[in-house]
Amino acid sequence: MNSFSLYSHLPVRVQDWIVALYSYKLERQRYGKEFERLLETFLASDTWSAEQILTYKEEHIARIIDIAYHHCPFYRQKYDTAGVTPSTFTCLTDLQKFPVLTKEEVRENLEGMLSDDTDRKMLIHYHTSGSTGKALDFYNTPQSLQAYWAVCARYKLRFGIRRKDPHLNFTGKLVVPLGQNKPPYWRYRKAQNQYMLNMQHITAEKITDIMAFIARMRFKQFVGYPSIMHTLADLAMEQGLIVDDSPDFICSSAEKMYDYQRDTIAKVFPHSVFVQHYGFSENAGSASMCQQLHYHEDFEIGHLELHEPEQTKRGLTGELLATGFFNTGMPFIRYEMGDTATFSDEICACGRHSQVIAGIEGRNEDYILMPEGTRIMRFDYLFKDTHTIKECQVVQREHGAMVVRIVRRDGYTTAVEKDLTERVRTMFSPTIRVHFEYVNEIPRTKAGKFKAVVSEMKHA
Repeated sequence: MNSFSLYSHLPVRVQDWIVALYSYKLERQRYGKEFERLLETFLASDTWSAEQILTYKEEHIARIIDIAYHHCPFYRQKYDTAGVTPSTFTCLTDLQKFPVLTKEEVRENLEGMLSDDTDRKMLIHYHTSGSTGKALDFYNTPQSLQAYWAVCARYKLRFGIRRKDPHLNFTGKLVVPLGQNKPPYWRYRKAQNQYMLNMQHITAEKITDIMAFIARMRFKQFVGYPSIMHTLADLAMEQGLIVDDSPDFICSSAEKMYDYQRDTIAKVFPHSVFVQHYGFSENAGSASMCQQLHYHEDFEIGHLELHEPEQTKRGLTGELLATGFFNTGMPFIRYEMGDTATFSDEICACGRHSQVIAGIEGRNEDYILMPEGTRIMRFDYLFKDTHTIKECQVVQREHGAMVVRIVRRDGYTTAVEKDLTERVRTMFSPTIRVHFEYVNEIPRTKAGKFKAVVSEMKHA
């Protein structure tokens, strides 16, 4: 029996205790001794001039390149092959002389990317599949993690949202076991004053109880995936459940919120203000909305640039690259995230001089319809610890079944297939039929994008 299966069989009060205990671990990592100092520093730099921002960026890029070259074997070999050294960088435009870092390089060169000048016991390990289903391991330093959460806290303060205001997190993490068939369909992270609601329980049968809980709690804000919030709002609309006492703010992240999603959510929560943040677990860059509801680059933690941009009506559009400033233990320099963005040259009425970003495009995913009626948009958590899978896509062609399409690595066995099947039935549906397809590559869209979830059915 794995740890989650054990957790699933525990009484709700014990599950709450475990979730609360985990929340204190997060509290120490995200909001440790450096957090308050960094937040105060970032509040001051929020009003810097364009010249101050440029100087700051150039100093920090030069520093992280120097660290990477002299302390990370992977970067030293990569830069020697490309014919660049730390002295190549003299101004911001010189960064384009340095080669791009891909996710596949990170997967294949984890040891070589770690700095020999950092105590590895201090590094915080992350393992994620991302939205593509490809496993990825990396490390953050305590300072890089706290710097990221400091810019997130600053962004919320622009709207008067304080860190521990009561809020509801819409997540794909299975914090409430599938077998639970009566409330509470949520769990409480005490240290963050945050309730967790996972997508697997947002169903037509449970929506009345969930909406009653939301109305009763009067949350200051919602946070999380917009696709999950949209599913909740869509089901609530079908049953005429409208919350007049809406949360003050709906704060989405990790995915792009589309207009149709926003329209539905706004009908169910008519008095909420929608704000957005862009970030990713590697913490090499970030962008946050201002009071004018424009994205601004959080330049303090990293430099965002466009790779081979093209001029469009809205501005320059290209694939985002990030160079992080605080992760000296495992630097990310010109890191290819897989998202595209549009940079605007307008001066924002909010008075900030950081880069205005007119739009950030994530991946638009379909959903898989479970036999129980649940719509699942994200399968990231299914593929954790699956190092023998190079790439994966989930496809639905018929009701009651799903296809897991896999590009295998060496070492893949039928035991992995069996384990994935068990995970699907534990995390998403105990009755869905799971089929596997093994391919040499997974086809991209006409635009060249990878889709982690594909539905070939016409949903009613």
